[in-house]
Amino acid sequence: MLTSVDVDDLRHALGGVVLEAAYLERVLRAAFSALVGSKYAAVVDGRLMAAALIEDCEQITRYHTGITEPAKDTLLTALRACRQANKERNRVIHDTWVRQLADQVADAADELRAAMTAALGTGWAHVEEQLRRELGHDVRTDPGD
Repeated sequence: MLTSVDVDDLRHALGGVVLEAAYLERVLRAAFSALVGSKYAAVVDGRLMAAALIEDCEQITRYHTGITEPAKDTLLTALRACRQANKERNRVIHDTWVRQLADQVADAADELRAAMTAALGTGWAHVEEQLRRELGHDVRTDPGD
């Protein structure tokens, strides 16, 4: 039930995931170019998704002759962490529970709108707007305002 979910908190959290995922992709693109050793790698990495970037970075790391074995191990460990984080990001953003929650929120709003229209007629939604116009600003709920 939605009573345990604050939709604004959920939106904020999802937005944070999207922002951090964009940061991860920027770092992955830079790592890919550095591992390839060419500024022209950016021509290719721009069309790769995070999962492909991670996989390619892992493969290049394994064969890279200019990186020591201990450094390769550290890099591969970091890339595995990126793979896991990207997997979780995909689950959070794309799994059905998010869509189901969004649908549930929209359905609840639609149901309330229909019930209000049935109970009070089509003008019910304009009542709050009337007060806003009279006050010249939004109605504040903080007691200090």
